[in-house]
Amino acid sequence: MNELRFVALRHAELANIDAEFASGTHIVVGGERDGTGTLIELSAGLVEPASGQVLLNGVSAWSNARTRRSVASLCAEETLPPSRDVAGAVTLALRARGDTRSGQHVLDSAGISRFAAQRASELTARETRAVALSIALSHPGPALLALHEPLSVSGIVSEEFILHTLDQRRASGTIVFCSASRLEDAARLGGNQSALERGVWLGSAHARTPLGTLTLRVRTPEPRRLAARLSEAPDITGVEWPGGQELLVHGSELEPLARSVVANARAEAIRITELSPDAPPLEAVAAARAGLAQAQYERARSAENRVARQS
Repeated sequence: MNELRFVALRHAELANIDAEFASGTHIVVGGERDGTGTLIELSAGLVEPASGQVLLNGVSAWSNARTRRSVASLCAEETLPPSRDVAGAVTLALRARGDTRSGQHVLDSAGISRFAAQRASELTARETRAVALSIALSHPGPALLALHEPLSVSGIVSEEFILHTLDQRRASGTIVFCSASRLEDAARLGGNQSALERGVWLGSAHARTPLGTLTLRVRTPEPRRLAARLSEAPDITGVEWPGGQELLVHGSELEPLARSVVANARAEAIRITELSPDAPPLEAVAAARAGLAQAQYERARSAENRVARQS
């Protein structure tokens, strides 16, 4: 049984996190501004905590190379080792963890062998993350898979392959620890859900369906080209193309989301014919109201208890 623990963890936007996770699948719902990317880097031992501890099976992955080799990760931004081509870069990454397989084999298994002969510098940021995910998922026996938004690269790496591999690792005792900014992705990944909200940890009992997940309907004569551009924009948490000339663009704040869509369209000289916000789904409204009602109730009970103690 593996165990991941955060002990009084403070770092950048993250505020005093105490939590522990056993073998199984655990999803942290939240966006980049909430600190999910930072949390994944800390979990993987890639960053030294400013304060507190991150322990994998009682050991700090940051300061213990052997423990770090038992972790496979996907970060918000990825780079590949320098090599003549992508297959060579993947091979170097495998050698760093003592894996003798070829990079070509890993790319073939993930269904992205088309990148093998390309230079890493020719890949987009999203394609680079897809290659990095294939390396992480190829780890033969990780204690921890720490993955930032793994489903954001589905379509490059098939969602079926991602979910099947994660399920295999979970069944073998791995801690599958993923972030997801979209509730749909969190639901597909399954497992136990917690959340981050502006760096504050919300355990599974307090995680709420966020009303702040917004959708813009964007009509354009070039939906595929605009979708490719928007998929790499930092203010945009997801892009869906249901067909036709309309895209569904997701984010957390309306004005920055709209500005990002317009700026990226202008950068590519792509015409937008219509831009309109979608109303939040009824279940999101209901969940938000329920969360607010419970918070108000808990504050009232806390105030009553303080008065009772003082009297």
